[in-house]
Amino acid sequence: MADHELTKKVKGFYNDLVLSCDFVCNVNEPDLTEEERELVKKLHPETMKRYYGSGLAIPSHVEGCKILDVGSGSGSLVFVLSKLVGPKGHVTGVDITPNLTDISRKYTKYHCDLWGLSQPNIEFHCGNAERLKEDFGFKENSFDIIVSNGVLCLCPNKEKVLASIYSTLKEGGEFYLNDVYGSRQAPEEYKDDFKFWDLGLTGSQVWPEFGESMKSAGFTTPYMTMAGPVDVSDEYTAKLQGAKYVCAGHRMFKLPKGAHRGPAKVTYKGNIAGHKDEFKWDVDLTFKTGTPMAVDAELATILAFTRYKDCFDFEDVTATITKRAQNPFTYLEELAAKGKPFPYIYEVK
Repeated sequence: MADHELTKKVKGFYNDLVLSCDFVCNVNEPDLTEEERELVKKLHPETMKRYYGSGLAIPSHVEGCKILDVGSGSGSLVFVLSKLVGPKGHVTGVDITPNLTDISRKYTKYHCDLWGLSQPNIEFHCGNAERLKEDFGFKENSFDIIVSNGVLCLCPNKEKVLASIYSTLKEGGEFYLNDVYGSRQAPEEYKDDFKFWDLGLTGSQVWPEFGESMKSAGFTTPYMTMAGPVDVSDEYTAKLQGAKYVCAGHRMFKLPKGAHRGPAKVTYKGNIAGHKDEFKWDVDLTFKTGTPMAVDAELATILAFTRYKDCFDFEDVTATITKRAQNPFTYLEELAAKGKPFPYIYEVK
């Protein structure tokens, strides 16, 4: 099956960018744990020189898990996750760019040796995210967790990508997505402009389009884990009629068929590695170890039917409301108003 013309242009753009190394994104360090920050610092410099992402999407409680990174780029996230899943886990990276895939493979042994792994728990493949089964041979319900970082905004057929991800994710599995979002639709004359598309602007989803697309694909309502602004120059902003852009992270789940429980008072046990005293679920909710917290039926169901089921004690309660589907634009405005502006993830100049 032939790739979309925009996909071919994105592939060529990033294939050349690998060689010039004249563009790099910032890592969302404020959202990472101390351990995660230290792991990122240890990554090979040639890997991070080619980091093009929307903030690292690092899920917790992953030891022994089988993880897929859709759009793995130079392998930065795969290498971090390979340490966190340990020797019993496995991480697969897929990317459409041959040069990035080659760079990832080149430094696989370096990072496995760095983490003290006697056998590699990493593999990289080149192909299209719209065709996870066709290009890579992945079967349905193959992965415990699927992550993606700054890729969906570059895909013309998002519905096909999400359907492909949903199919290959196990029931009870987590989809941990970081991507670029716009405050409004791009003007029609720029929607297929390669420059705007390559940098994740005109291909990005807008609010509330994102939440609706996740629901249509079958996922639970997204919980926002991070947000950071994209610095777009006045020249580009004028052409895009004042549109603003942000990078935001979300976690959502593929619940088993028929999975349901009512609202509950949940108590975090403190047994997730690196989160002894508390576990940050999203930008609005942090579970304190030993402290009961009421959550609504959807979140109680997620905690009870996913890999987190052994991390909480449950007690039935009457109806309560848990915040979700947060708007990253509003969130960043609130941070700025409090004098806590988040640093730019990347610049478009």
